[in-house]
Amino acid sequence: MSAPLLLTGANGRTGRAILKALVFAKIPVRVFIRDEAQAQDLLEIGASEFALGNLEDVDSIFEATEGASKVLHVGPPMYAGEEGASAVLIEASLAAQVEHFIYYSVMHPLSRAIRHHRLKLEVEERLINSGLTHTILQPSRYMQHLESIWPRVTSEGVHAMPFDIDRKFNVVDLLDLADACAVVASDDLYHFGTYELAGPEALSQREMATIISDVIGKPVEASAVPIEEMKVKARAAGASDDRIEQMEIMNRHYDAHGFRSNAVVLECILGRPANSYRSYVKRVLQEKGLG
Repeated sequence: MSAPLLLTGANGRTGRAILKALVFAKIPVRVFIRDEAQAQDLLEIGASEFALGNLEDVDSIFEATEGASKVLHVGPPMYAGEEGASAVLIEASLAAQVEHFIYYSVMHPLSRAIRHHRLKLEVEERLINSGLTHTILQPSRYMQHLESIWPRVTSEGVHAMPFDIDRKFNVVDLLDLADACAVVASDDLYHFGTYELAGPEALSQREMATIISDVIGKPVEASAVPIEEMKVKARAAGASDDRIEQMEIMNRHYDAHGFRSNAVVLECILGRPANSYRSYVKRVLQEKGLG
């Protein structure tokens, strides 16, 4: 078997989607996980091996990287340690003579007021100047944010997010992003590129609600959740003060600016049209039903 690709963040929502796409592309994957109890499930998905550790344990990062041919780095959401941990992973990749380092960043990292955007921009600069053969992927907001509110959408007919219902977002299907990762990991064509990956439609929350209503056959209205209400709910769900602060900053930015781009680059990488929001909602309905 050829040397594996090391996948960080493998047990998260994004990591699992990427793992499935890599396995489908027949790329051997070493998953980097915090807890050995996570290993069996990921091996059943198709990971070829696992490495134990975490992004705050320098030795474990170097051990996990040893013998890997490629690295695909997916940091934890809104991770305050993103810059430091990524610097160690870059250093470890240089030491291990990794052939290709793929960084899963964020769309519009130049929006420095949002901390995780600013930190990812710093990592991008470090990676570009590292001497590693690299690719930077900049994904937009996921369509999958619908799934956490799906029960309320279908039972109460309310699509509620903490920003202006008329701001536009080029939301993107995580499955398209995962497929793009597999393509980039499989082809030298994408070396040294930075690619903005967004969905094909600029949709407001109001327009998303209209599409959902049409698909499920029930009225759905868009609603802007007040930021203070969002903070109360996040605190009740166990979010840290730091996470709540960063959520507030991000959502106030969305409320003012939306999150716009286009699907040109994503569709070039995929070699097909990107999934529409309507097709995604139909898939959710099939998987979750109206209950």
